[in-house]
Amino acid sequence: MQLEDGRKLRMRRAQWRDFDAVAALVAECAAGELPPDRHTKRRFRRIVHDLGNDLYLAFAEQALVGLVHIVYVRELVAPRRAELAALLLAPALRRPEGYRLLVQFACMRARKRDCGVIIARLRTVPAELDAVLAGVGFESQGAWVALRLEPDRRFGQEV
Repeated sequence: MQLEDGRKLRMRRAQWRDFDAVAALVAECAAGELPPDRHTKRRFRRIVHDLGNDLYLAFAEQALVGLVHIVYVRELVAPRRAELAALLLAPALRRPEGYRLLVQFACMRARKRDCGVIIARLRTVPAELDAVLAGVGFESQGAWVALRLEPDRRFGQEV
C-alpha cells in the first residue's frame, strides 16, 4: 500500500511487545489512554492473541502511523459480521488517502473471514473518516454505518 507522498505503508499483526508504541499512538490521536498498568497490558495481550478479532498496525518506514482493530461476530442465524472497533491514523497522515487505505485493508480482512457485512459505530469514527466511508460504499443506519461485503467486490486497487 502506498501513500500519496510515495511512502509505503506496511501492515502487520500487532504483537504483545507493541503495547508502548500503540499506547503512544492512541495518546497522539487523542483517542483515549492506555495506562501501562498490569491490567491494561494483560487486556492488550488478550486482544492481540484473541482469534475473534484482528489488531493490525500500519508502519511508514519504521514508524507506527496507524492501527486497525476489527472484531468479528458470529451468530447462529445471522451472517458473520465485522465491526470496525478502532481505526487510528497519526495526525501527520490524516488525509483521505491514508484513511482509505486502512478502510480497504479492514474490508479485505473481513472478506477473508467470510463476513457478510462490516459495520462501524459513528461515535468511534473520526470526522475525517465520514467522507471516506461514504465514498467506499458504507451506508448510514442510525448510529452505525454499514457496508455489505461481496466476495468479488474490488476497490480499484489491491491492498
